[in-house]
Amino acid sequence: MRHLQQSAAQARTNAGVAAAALALAALASCAMAVPEPPEVRGMPRDDHSAPFSAVWIGHATVLMRFGVVSVLADPNLADHVLLLSRLTQASMKPGELPPIDAVILSHMHLDHFDAPTVRALGPRPAVLFPREGVAYADEILQTDQRPLDEWQSTVVDGVKITAVPARHQGGRYGFDFLWNHSFTGYILEGAGKRIYFAGDTGWDPEIFKEIGARFPGIDLAFIPIAPARGDTEAGPDLWGHVGPNLALHILEATGAKAMVPIHYEAFFTSKKHLGDARKAMDAAAAKADLRDRVYALRVGERVVLPFEGPPEIIGKPAAAPAAGAAGDQAPLRSF
Repeated sequence: MRHLQQSAAQARTNAGVAAAALALAALASCAMAVPEPPEVRGMPRDDHSAPFSAVWIGHATVLMRFGVVSVLADPNLADHVLLLSRLTQASMKPGELPPIDAVILSHMHLDHFDAPTVRALGPRPAVLFPREGVAYADEILQTDQRPLDEWQSTVVDGVKITAVPARHQGGRYGFDFLWNHSFTGYILEGAGKRIYFAGDTGWDPEIFKEIGARFPGIDLAFIPIAPARGDTEAGPDLWGHVGPNLALHILEATGAKAMVPIHYEAFFTSKKHLGDARKAMDAAAAKADLRDRVYALRVGERVVLPFEGPPEIIGKPAAAPAAGAAGDQAPLRSF
């Protein structure tokens, strides 16, 4: 048994070394870029009369509020993943976050689970992750650790959280996806709202139809839109990503009322192409006649779900408001 433990530890060390080598090779071919500042720095204003709101901190990191309960999804507030720099800074530092009640990890990849960020949250939060993520749970210092099987639910301070299927790659360091298959999405239910957090996923029509059937009336979905090396049903990304077109397919398959695009403008692109995913999302939504259901936040902005009516965006405007506009709060300011 001791030999097996040593072999597993050595395998993880080798995987980490390999990932570091890949990062060094990438850095050798391009200059380090100075990151762009977030659109909104720090905590944006909130409408505390609303039952739910969420801040897109950047990449796949989303701070959700259900009533007075705070959930942090796929936390990574770091400036780097190994030696790969962010292209857009996270909108907050750990010390600027409110007390976090629950952390949800869609998978254990370094860009979705930054161990120093999670440690900085202190002992308070429950940390949820897919069952096979237990292999990497020694990097989580919080004692309330809750690995979940597919369709398994748990409750944190009145918020019900259910692990739902996804299609992605597991592991943490690169090639360990060959034997580790830890990835999931989540349905979160609290304060009268039902939220879908896809984390990172590829396209699978049966998965998303089943999520929609089991959880009808999803109020808001956080869906990734980059990177994708295939963005049609005929040619999806085999490594487990969707682009804007298939993200809209997920929106429709789950029956969600609205979506917020995530997983872009931080990693896996370049300064030259920093705005490409947003432009492609705009074009895809316009072509599908779904722009009224897509709320493309700027990094650091907040989306608010009132008891009734459409979502609202709160934050620093991307441009000066037109005469008679609502200032820093508008009912729909997509793209």
